[in-house]
Amino acid sequence: MDPRPKAKITLTINGKQYDGWLQSEVVRSMESLAGTFNVPVSLVPGHPPEIKRQDKVAVQIGDGKLIDGYVLSADPFYSVRDCGVRIVGRDRTGDLVPSTAIHKGGQWRNATLERIVKDLVQPFGISVSNKAPADANEPIRDFKLEHGEGCADAIARAAKLRGVLVLPDTRGGLIITRAGPDKFAGSIARGKNVISAEGVGTDEERHSEYIVYGQSNVIADFEQARGLKAKAKDQDIKRHLPKVINADGNLTAKELQQLADHTERVRRGHAYGVRYTIEGWAVDGVPWAINQRVAVYDDIFGLDGDEWLICETKFTCSLENGDVTEVLVRPPEAYDTIRKGQKPAPKKAKGKRGKTDKAKVEAKAK
Repeated sequence: MDPRPKAKITLTINGKQYDGWLQSEVVRSMESLAGTFNVPVSLVPGHPPEIKRQDKVAVQIGDGKLIDGYVLSADPFYSVRDCGVRIVGRDRTGDLVPSTAIHKGGQWRNATLERIVKDLVQPFGISVSNKAPADANEPIRDFKLEHGEGCADAIARAAKLRGVLVLPDTRGGLIITRAGPDKFAGSIARGKNVISAEGVGTDEERHSEYIVYGQSNVIADFEQARGLKAKAKDQDIKRHLPKVINADGNLTAKELQQLADHTERVRRGHAYGVRYTIEGWAVDGVPWAINQRVAVYDDIFGLDGDEWLICETKFTCSLENGDVTEVLVRPPEAYDTIRKGQKPAPKKAKGKRGKTDKAKVEAKAK
């Protein structure tokens, strides 16, 4: 029996449910504050569905809700074989991406990240839940908006100061969290549920040393203030490739060091990754989810049960491939700012290409 039962895409609009069919696409990524979807629904000529732009919409795959947002377009299409309405939309949190950040005075003093994020999204009616570790809730001494800065950009900049992530949840809100707090129910296993795979990432954005400069209001002399700095080294980069970073706000020496360490780990983690094409959209009715750890069994990439982070999911269907999910995984350090000394991705396994421990794969994979 196939442990990956077929799941379907369902759109709920104005209290009515519509099933998506071929050429559907739903994308969620840790690099974006909003998931997006592009899903066709059936149309009977002369009786179009009651769907308009700006209608509220919930997108669900199997038992899991992925998006709570708005319809951006609902345009009919037809050919000699098909007739339907293509529904395009995104999460409610997508409104934060093109919008300018506005806050009275444009500045916060001794405010927590949660306070800053809630103040920024309050006019949009977006909820915020805080699942961050305790140290991420320490107040930020001084945070200023840049003139004309985007709301999403300001949130990302503030989150970086506390080394956490601000991601869309599945209910149209935001969640402040760390990388990979939960483990996904399934696994990725070459020879079992993987259709194809390719490595992604390069060392282009890595540096031998990161030097972070900061300022402090308690130091009157500018040159003295510029003397506040922290360093972090990437031991794998042997050439002289320094990177100087000017920190935002008035940070302490400890915070500057955290930012330097954060930058080194994130850039190292983003240098590695694998994009898998997986059979089906869900495991036991639960769709593949971003910001969850997943065990990967792939001897070609040298991964033997290593838990990597699901960074992006793209659910698609077509006549050629059926229902598949593109899953981008990276080492947890690509987003993690808590653990130190995380090793980068293992090198490709040595030996004959195509060989794998089939018994182990089948025992672990769903």
